[in-house]
Order: sequence, then C-alpha cells, then structure tokens
Amino acid sequence: MIPKTRFVFDRKKVATRKKTGLVQLEVLYERKRKFVSTGVKVYSDQWDDRKWVVNSLESPRLNRQLFDLKDDMDRWIADEFREKAFDFAKLDRWLEMRKEMDSDGNFIDFCERRIEERKDITEHTRRMQKRLIGSLKEFGMITYFSDLTKANVVKYHEWLKGKYTNDYSVYDFIKYLRTYTNEALKLEYIDKYPFAGLKFKRGEPRFDKFLTEDEVNRISEAQMPTPGIANVRDLFIVQCYTGLAFSDLMSVDFSKAVKHGEYFVLTGERTKTGQGFYVVLLKPVMDILERHGYRLPKMSNQQYNMRLKIVADAAGIDKPVTSHYGRRTCGYLLLNNGFSIELVAKVLGHANIATTQAVYAKILNSTLDKAFAKFGKKIKKRG
Repeated sequence: MIPKTRFVFDRKKVATRKKTGLVQLEVLYERKRKFVSTGVKVYSDQWDDRKWVVNSLESPRLNRQLFDLKDDMDRWIADEFREKAFDFAKLDRWLEMRKEMDSDGNFIDFCERRIEERKDITEHTRRMQKRLIGSLKEFGMITYFSDLTKANVVKYHEWLKGKYTNDYSVYDFIKYLRTYTNEALKLEYIDKYPFAGLKFKRGEPRFDKFLTEDEVNRISEAQMPTPGIANVRDLFIVQCYTGLAFSDLMSVDFSKAVKHGEYFVLTGERTKTGQGFYVVLLKPVMDILERHGYRLPKMSNQQYNMRLKIVADAAGIDKPVTSHYGRRTCGYLLLNNGFSIELVAKVLGHANIATTQAVYAKILNSTLDKAFAKFGKKIKKRG
C-alpha cells in the first residue's frame, strides 16, 4: 500500500487576511500522518485546495515550489516502496537528505532566477539588482546557500568598501543581498540568518551634483564640436529645465504636452518609481523641441554620460557632469528662484517630500538665509 500525499493549509487555524498560515504536505499511511513543512506561508484568501496558491503575484513560483516537493516525494515513495512496506523513519532520512542537497544549491542562480521572476519591482530596480549577480561572482566567496554565513557577509562588505568609495553604493549591494537572503530563509534553503547582529552604515548619497544658473547658460551658448555632441547638449538642457531623469527623458512623448494658459505642460509617471511628475515646458525647452520636431535623439545612458564630459569641456566647466546633474540642477534652479519645496517635489516626482528636503538641504538653508536677510531689511526700515 502506497501512502497518500496532499497539501493542508493552516492546520493551526491562525490564518486571516492579515496574518499568514503555513502550507504543509500531509503524508498518510495506515491511519498515521506526518506533516512536512513546505516553507510556503499565505493569507487566508490566497489558498484554494484545488488550485493551491491564488490571488498573489507569487502564485506561479510558490505553486512550482509546492509541485516540486510533492512530485519529488511521490516519485521517491513509488520507487523506494514498490515492493516493501512504507517506513516513516526512511521518509525522515529522505527529507533530511533533500534539505542538505537544497542547502548546497546555488545561491547566485537562485538570486538570478528570482530577480527575473519578480512582478513587484520596476524594470529600473530589476536592472539595479542584477548588479548583485556580477558582484557576487566577482567576490567569489558567496556562491552556494551554504556560503551564506555571517563571516562571509562581513568579508563581502569589506570587499565592497575596497571596490567602491561611496558608502551609499556599498549599502545598495548589501541591501540586495539581504533581500534574497531573507527569501532563502523563508523558503528554508538556509536555517540561520547570516545578518543577525550585523549593522551596516547606510551612508549618504552626494547631494552637491548640480550646476549654477551661469553654468547652464554657458552650456547653452557654447559652440559644440559636432552635431552629435550638440544633440547631447540639447538633451541635458531639457533635463535642467524639466527635472526629468534620463530614463524618463528617453520614454516621454513631448508631443502630448497640453497647453495650460501661457505654457505647455507635460505630465506622466516616473519610470523608476511610478510617481507622477508635472513639468512646465519653458522657452529653452520649447526651442529645443521645435528644433528636433518634438522627437529628441535616443541613446544609451552610457553613451550620454560619456558625451556629457565633452559638452562640459566645450563649455569650460570643470565638474564631472552626468545625466543626474541635469535633474539635480532643475531642483536647484527652482528653489533658487523662489519655488517651494512642495512644488519642487511635484516637478521632480519624488515619492516623499523628505527626499527633496534631504537632497536640497544646503540650498534650502541658503534660501532661508536670503529670506531672513530680506525680512530683516524690511523690519529695519520700519524701525
């Protein structure tokens, strides 16, 4: 007689729409039962006895995981006990062996697969997280699940610090590693959390990457060495006056701008975050758009950044200008010309106004100084 296997959800009756319950694989043989954890936990409205995991972006992956476990066990039982009685002790040994095999699985392959499968991240985030794969391969000490130890995480952090001078970049890699380590723990590919007790400094991104109004004018007026470089200059000027990130600059349709009073206005959602932006197309931008027939040149971010160095040299600007300078410059120009922090956040499409405040803290202090100086003069005159 062959044992029967089936999935049992929330045997302890704890699941609700706000609290998850565990899915277990029940093995039934001669009125004896064994419940095997699958590592899958879902909410009460995400389980169906026939369809298994439902109503979740993770349904395909989780159902694949459940199927693989049940299929492996059913095959093993059929082969092992074809001519002899079933033995729960042998099942325990098989489960232990399977767990050991999983623990020696390839963590890098796991990360690569999960990054591709995820539906809850933007394409920008997916591209950023893919950098973790190359980084781990280059580091060479975290390849398998068994390599996920506290000592190796610390060594990886030290290796990153030697490779990158910016703490913010180092923290990003650690953040991505932590994300997929958490998944591995949840799926029981590892049984110890290697980040326990470890704290890593987040660091701060550099917020001084912007040009002054005079520098923007110098770029606008400078003679560019080739038509191609002049196109790059045009793209950068559009960034300076719209605050669009490079990915948005390459994807928006400027012909869809709508006339609001004296100016045309462009609205949309940021490619990176999905947050809405609101941009008024000022005369320098309209002049460029008309010159290009509202179809700006297309290129890769790498090509753009390489050519921006030539643009900066042609204008006599001694700063490492990149695409992000254009976006930061827009915020600087707006704040320096009396725009409130709330309006700047709206233009730039920041999800949280605290982000805008952090980025432009020094500029805000300068603007505040000017405002108080002006206010002080008024009071002095009254006195």
